[in-house]
Amino acid sequence: MEERLRTDLFCSLLMANRIMTGKQILKLATEEKMKSLSEFWERREELIVEERMTSDQKEKWIHFKESPAYLRIDEYVDYVNKRQIRSMNRLDDEYPEYMTHLTNMPLILFYRGDRSLLDKGKTRVCIVGTRRPSAYGRRVTRDFSGKLAKHELVIVSGLARGVDTHAHEACLANHGKTIAVMPCGLDKIYPQENHELYNRIAEEGLLLSELLPGTEPIRQYFPARNRILSAISDCVVITEAGKNSGTLHTASFAATQGREVFAVPSIIYSDTAEGNLSLLKDGASVATEPEDVLAYLAKAVFFRELEEIKDEFDRKKLDKKVRETPELLTSEDIRRILYDLLSSCELSAEEIVKESGLSYRTVISELGKMELEGQIKKERQKYVLTICF
Repeated sequence: MEERLRTDLFCSLLMANRIMTGKQILKLATEEKMKSLSEFWERREELIVEERMTSDQKEKWIHFKESPAYLRIDEYVDYVNKRQIRSMNRLDDEYPEYMTHLTNMPLILFYRGDRSLLDKGKTRVCIVGTRRPSAYGRRVTRDFSGKLAKHELVIVSGLARGVDTHAHEACLANHGKTIAVMPCGLDKIYPQENHELYNRIAEEGLLLSELLPGTEPIRQYFPARNRILSAISDCVVITEAGKNSGTLHTASFAATQGREVFAVPSIIYSDTAEGNLSLLKDGASVATEPEDVLAYLAKAVFFRELEEIKDEFDRKKLDKKVRETPELLTSEDIRRILYDLLSSCELSAEEIVKESGLSYRTVISELGKMELEGQIKKERQKYVLTICF
């Protein structure tokens, strides 16, 4: 655990100091066939070498190696450990698998509390809104959060003033589980008046952040936090939001990530509901009672399970076809195999042949067509998807 935490802190420091991006670290780990990111820390001097870097990166790396953050990293690990903060990264089994299929997800996630609330078997509903809700907005938020919590749904929000606070509190009041995604390090409490709520979520729920412990909350971190709110949720409910509310960013991310967005209707003359009315005009689903969300989730879970069963059946059928009647494989069959393999990592033609069981000639032929169509590209003798499927 300590070894992983040191590695995750080190990689986060590289990103925070703009020496490497998360994407670059993950790519390097994939190229080096690392089984865990801990190897990145062990081999750091070998891996972070000059020929991989720009002149700006080289200069930052040299300064970083002389900084207290690097030289005293063991003290940093102790500091984080004492605050019961843990970490997970993209190469860990603990990292939510469903997040790996979304673009621009964090390489590292820090957490405090019950990590199992992120598991695939849990159903999570994000409830967010304005920091200055009306009496109506407060009532709606508490009603939705409390009733959904009673149905054993995990309530996700951002611990901000207003709607977020009411969502967390109503969930806990109904003996539910809640996740707070924070725009700062997990050793910071924002806003300060939520100190007691923060501690309760740490004990009974889950605190989550992609930011290094010690990071203060600043405006630029809020939109990035919002993409995680929607990513870990099955749907998003906007109970009350103004015209320029940051909550609308969460709704936008949710739509991009394929999450259903619900908006609660309100008085058309209310400033605090302009965002909701805008979302409804743009096609958000109407939620007038918690049962609307429950009905959607019941269907969504059913169809998701049905789709997973179908996918598993199709994969087994395709594997059998590769083994027994490869001459009957269509171009579509071959591409599905290639998409599945390349969606998780970059591979050479030889590695694809070994993993897939397809002939070298078949693989090279289809890769060539995909490259001409711009669906993949070749980097350092390895193929990588250029678009998501």
